[in-house]
Amino acid sequence: FKDSRIRILTRAHRGVTESSIEAIRVARAPLIARMDADDISHPNRLALQEDFLSSHSQFSAVSGQVRLLTPVGEGMQRYVDWVNSLKNAEDIARGRFVECPVIQPSMMVRRAALDEVSGYRRCEWAEDHDLFLRMLRRKMLIGKVDDLVLSWRDGLGRLTRRHPSYAEQQVWKMKAHHLSLEERVTERGVAICGAGPIGKRLARLLQVEGVQVNGFFEVNPRRVGERISGAEVAGPAEFGRRWRDSTLIGAVGIPGGRETVRKLAVDQGYQEGEDFWCCC
Repeated sequence: FKDSRIRILTRAHRGVTESSIEAIRVARAPLIARMDADDISHPNRLALQEDFLSSHSQFSAVSGQVRLLTPVGEGMQRYVDWVNSLKNAEDIARGRFVECPVIQPSMMVRRAALDEVSGYRRCEWAEDHDLFLRMLRRKMLIGKVDDLVLSWRDGLGRLTRRHPSYAEQQVWKMKAHHLSLEERVTERGVAICGAGPIGKRLARLLQVEGVQVNGFFEVNPRRVGERISGAEVAGPAEFGRRWRDSTLIGAVGIPGGRETVRKLAVDQGYQEGEDFWCCC
């Protein structure tokens, strides 16, 4: 194999995070493109993304459309469909706490942006989502080309299914941690839409991070009036009036729950990405 543009580095297996840190350290170019060995980057991917970043100097990174190969079950396909539905930087920024809004091997990022946030870091949760959350908190723009750039291979052995860093509890710990770094959350606390298992778990984890949980909104009349983690549960009639200065957090996991909460919040004057976040 001979190509003056490509260097192959052979290293002992050290995991995704360590390999990513090493690759960025030895890379010489101002743009870093990420992918995995069993995926397929489409022939025009690098040109499309390099052109985008060259003509949009305000953007720190760019992704693109992704096709899932050999899906295992429906969950991963739903995730890919959701990521593909995020069409621009605003969608990606608003969706940061729902799921990881960028499929990592579809990304091209400026090295300067990685350096500004200290790159990938060794943490107890997913290193890619953690990176994007840190970039987005710095108001960095992550764009998207409306072209297929990657065929992403699914399988039972993928890290997201077997590594403890990607376990559900770690995902929620990560969300709570990064929410706690939002200035408005720190200053005014939160009101959580949904007093079910997801809302309860998120409330406990936010409290561990030092966030004040002011209350819950819940449509189930049997829960209205209860106290969860020391906070009162209010009914839908009080939505938009109680705890109005708090940051509103959508934590309703049933199908269609996110869209319902989003519509209610927008109708009451909340601005997603400012005083309102969807978290599932």
